[in-house]
Formats: sequence, C-alpha cells, structure tokens
Amino acid sequence: MKRTITMMMCLLPVLGFAQQPGKNWHLQSKDADKVYGTGVIKAYDELLKGKTPTTVVVAVLDGGIDTLHEDLRTNLWRNLKEKPGNVDVDGNGYKGDVVGWNFLGGPNGQVTNEASEYQRVYFQYKSMFENVQNEKDVKKKDKQHYISWVLSKSLLKKGDTVAPVYFRGEQVKDDLYNEKDRFYGNSNLIGDPYFHGTHVAGIIGAERGNNIGMDGIASAVNLMGIRAVPNGDEYDKDIALGIRYAVDNGAQIINMSFGKAVSPERKMVEDAIRYAEKKGVLIVNAAGNDGTDIDLHPHYPSPFHMKGEGRASNMITVGASGATEAGLVAGFSNYGVKTVDVFAPGVAIYSTLPDNKYSPLSGTSMATPVVAGIAALIKSYYPQLTAKQIKYIIENSVTKIDFPVTKPKSGGKKVAMTELCRTGGIVNAYDALVMADKMSKAN
Repeated sequence: MKRTITMMMCLLPVLGFAQQPGKNWHLQSKDADKVYGTGVIKAYDELLKGKTPTTVVVAVLDGGIDTLHEDLRTNLWRNLKEKPGNVDVDGNGYKGDVVGWNFLGGPNGQVTNEASEYQRVYFQYKSMFENVQNEKDVKKKDKQHYISWVLSKSLLKKGDTVAPVYFRGEQVKDDLYNEKDRFYGNSNLIGDPYFHGTHVAGIIGAERGNNIGMDGIASAVNLMGIRAVPNGDEYDKDIALGIRYAVDNGAQIINMSFGKAVSPERKMVEDAIRYAEKKGVLIVNAAGNDGTDIDLHPHYPSPFHMKGEGRASNMITVGASGATEAGLVAGFSNYGVKTVDVFAPGVAIYSTLPDNKYSPLSGTSMATPVVAGIAALIKSYYPQLTAKQIKYIIENSVTKIDFPVTKPKSGGKKVAMTELCRTGGIVNAYDALVMADKMSKAN
C-alpha cells in the first residue's frame, strides 16, 4: 500500500469530476436521472413521506470530525450523561466524552503522522526473526508475529527506516500491546487529519433540507466521532477499542473507512468485531484503494475470521463505483468475489470538509459511508430490523449489473460484475427500503 495519507485512509483525489453528473449524483437514481446512484432522493419522495423515523446512532471511526461544522453539529451524537472537562461524570472511563473520543490524543499532544504498519512490524521484530531459516523453528506463541514480519519484509521499500516507528511514543502514553490499557486519549475530535472523518460524516448524516451545503443520506441520525486513524496506518489496538467504545455507548452502525495490508494484532480487532456482532451492531468497512483483488491480498480489517471459522455476519465490505456505465467500477477500487460484498458510489462524492467547507472526493472511503447511510436510513424507519437483516437487505436489493465492466488495473479487461463482488451489484436505497418494509411486515 502506498505510503501516503490518501491511500492509508482509503481516500483519493477526485477523478474526472468535471465529467461527472451533479454534485449529489450518488443520491439520484438510474431510472429518473440516468446515473448509477442509490435512489435516496426518490425514496424520500415516494416511500418515506408522512413516516416518522427513529434516530439511529452511527459511529464514525476515523480521523476525527469538525464538531463545529454548520452542516453536522445538529446531528452529532451527544453523551447526555457526561459533561465537558477533565471529569468522568458517567463513569465509562473516558473523561469529557460529550461527542465521542480521541484514541490518538494524550497529555503531550495528538498523533498526526504515523508509519505504515509494515514498517513498524519489520523493525520491531527484525532482531527476533531475521536469522530464522525455517518457520518450524518459531515458537507457537510467536508464529502470528513471524507471519506478519515476513509479509512486512516483502513490502519494505528502499529508504524505509526505523525512525517513523516511534512517532506515537510519548504522545499517548499507553501500552500499545495491552488491550486492558483502555482509558487513554482525550475528548478532542478536531485533530489532523480530521478532514477525512468530516467528509465521511457528511455523506452519512449532514443535515437534510437546511439549504446549506449538501444533504446526508439519513435524516434521523446522531454521528458519534471516534478518532483512531492518523496520517499513516492505524494501530490495531485503537481500532479494537474504538469499536468497543462505539458499541458500549449505543452505536447501532459503525463506519470504518480505512485499512492496511498488515495487521499484527489482528485478534484484538477480530474480538472487537465479534463483540459488536454479539451486541447486534452493523459494521460497514472499506475495501481499499489499491485496485487489487483482496481475496488474494487481504485488506484489514477483514470480515474473515483468523482460524477459518467463517466470516462476521455483521460486516459489509464495500468497493467504489462511478456514475456512468463507462466508469462503473472505479479504477482505484479493490475488489474480491469472496471478500467484497457490494459496490457503492465512491467517485466525486460531494460532502463536508472542516471550517464549513465542501468538496467532492473519491475513494472507497466515500463509498463506505454511502452504505452506512443507507443502513441508518433503513434502521431509522424500521428499527425492529437487526444488523443481520439490514445486511441481508442491502446485499439482496442491489442494482444488478448485467453488462461487462472494466476490472481495475487490468489494462482495460472486461469482466462480469459478479467476478468483482459477491452480489454483482450497486447498492440501491429505494429497493432496500421496499424490501425492508416487506420484511418488517412479515416479522
């Protein structure tokens, strides 16, 4: 994976925006607007009028959120049991977590830049494994770290050094490898690179109908900010604890627009995903932007369990699509007929940026909150539906693509959409709501 913020966070610059339809194309529909959008506008006009939604809490596990943004602040989650300041009023272990939590903050500042995980792993275990001739010589307790080290060695680039490994160091003051060391960080969600999380949050739940900026997908939503993704690769421990924080504080959906090629503490994250699964929380996860098959080259967090015990039933992995038939599959998007569940609009998606600004951005980072927003929309009007049911609905209501599409980074090779994802389609909010209505009446 490229060593840049744009790739680390599943974000890419806008690709061909001048040739794309209007700024809210992802909310439009194929039949009415001739673009491969989600049908959200049509759904509000035809299916949801006169109906009253229930507010849904969506956690944005990302780089932070501009909590002062004009189009977001009314839809922020608020911990009504807590008060601002350095006091833990509600007793959950996180002082002053009124709108969320920052696992990258500490007494000596905030983490902004970090190394790639392969750099950290390679230099951390170099002295332990560099002279190993055979995997059989590695102790059982060190086997997983050895596998991660070998993979990291293969990813190492000329000029990579040990120095970036210690960026976090004195800033956060936690034990990176002790999951029981949970109560670190601070309540400040505005810390670089919070532009990414701000953009993601707007796609899900920017205030609708206020004639400012743009409309989010879900109208009845509270956005819980959890800052755990720096410029560079996120730490597995922060992600695991971020998931648990979201679940314990009432999130019903978690958006995860990030990823990496190496996950040394994968079990921590998997255990957290299982915890969310047990609690009925849906996780929506970005496929990544390397234009590669993640069935063959995994992108973490992965929906598959480490020990071959199947996959998480509460997790949707999302690839990115464009507005028109010619560029339907984004050239940067990862794919995988086993791993990627659906594709969703992720090219030139217009949304919120810090300081009351707006801009289109592209990436599976943008496609993922489109799906999380649709999940929140379904949940808000059909609150009795479970995470598993909503996952089923989203996957089984896609717009099926029955023409050949261009496979990413293949030199223009055309393939069936069913060769790139499990469902062979693009998410469709309108059809999902129709299916949700039928399912809720059948229950």
